[in-house]
Amino acid sequence: MGCGKTTVGRQLAQALQRSFFDMDELIEQSAGTSVAQLFTDVGEASFRRYEYDLMERLIPSMRPSVVACGGGLPCTPFAMTYLNRYSTTVYLHAPVDALCARLAHGVAQRPLLHGRERLREYVAALLSQRAPFYEQAQRVVHTEGLSVAEVCGRLRQFVTVG
Repeated sequence: MGCGKTTVGRQLAQALQRSFFDMDELIEQSAGTSVAQLFTDVGEASFRRYEYDLMERLIPSMRPSVVACGGGLPCTPFAMTYLNRYSTTVYLHAPVDALCARLAHGVAQRPLLHGRERLREYVAALLSQRAPFYEQAQRVVHTEGLSVAEVCGRLRQFVTVG
């Protein structure tokens, strides 16, 4: 959350002349409501099941594309195994302070941040919990101090054009 998956993904897809898909946007289109509203209506566990089911349907049938998945998807049991099997996976690593600086302006759009008074503590705890899953990605790109273009440049090294 806040590491730049969507921003970097869009630019990378453009540079590679591939389609870009944001899992949250696909879920919103399919459900006809926002991710935040889905969290409110069905809860996080049901949302994660929906997200995982979409991943299973979408990923194997896709032509080479760039996909930004939600930050919780890799933590769903077997999701990283599945993603690593069918795609090149990348963990965009950013330090907690950088994440908080980015997230501070968009709390209303982030269901996991609603009502959080101690943003830094929450983000640090969440990242600590999720890091073991993220670190199962095939590649890790440390984004601190890099522009979006520089991150894309590093990602292009991992991708074969086809």
